[in-house]
Amino acid sequence: MIFQKEIRKPILELMFLSLGGWMLHFGFHPISGDPPNFVPFLIGLVNVIITPQLFNHKKTVIIAYLFNGVGVIIGAIVMATFSLSALPDPLTFHSLVFRTTLADILILFPKLFIGQMVLSHFYPAGLGRLFTPFWWVRHFCYLSIVFTLAHFLWR
Repeated sequence: MIFQKEIRKPILELMFLSLGGWMLHFGFHPISGDPPNFVPFLIGLVNVIITPQLFNHKKTVIIAYLFNGVGVIIGAIVMATFSLSALPDPLTFHSLVFRTTLADILILFPKLFIGQMVLSHFYPAGLGRLFTPFWWVRHFCYLSIVFTLAHFLWR
């Protein structure tokens, strides 16, 4: 696992941030208890082992960047849905911060910015309209709408 010197630190940051989130998630949802827990387990494993390798090469950095970003968006949406379905009672600032998945969601978002740093190393002029912060916000909204509609239509 030898990363290019110029992007070694951001890739290691992504890897350890993914490892910490994966271990945290694995503590709450062990794969031995429920078959649907295999999906987050495998995605976390890919984020820790394969995605850092993809970020290391110009040919595969866009695949890694998309996988990283989509994982952040879907993870944030699913965790927010989980928290909204079981809000603590009474709802106070303390319970919102410490008894929901808000902290876990906030841990996810730096992965977008670190991935952007690595992408900028290979494409310093950018990629036009693709992969800008507005692009991610727009897709976050699209996926949130789809997930919300699916949640209400197929209860």
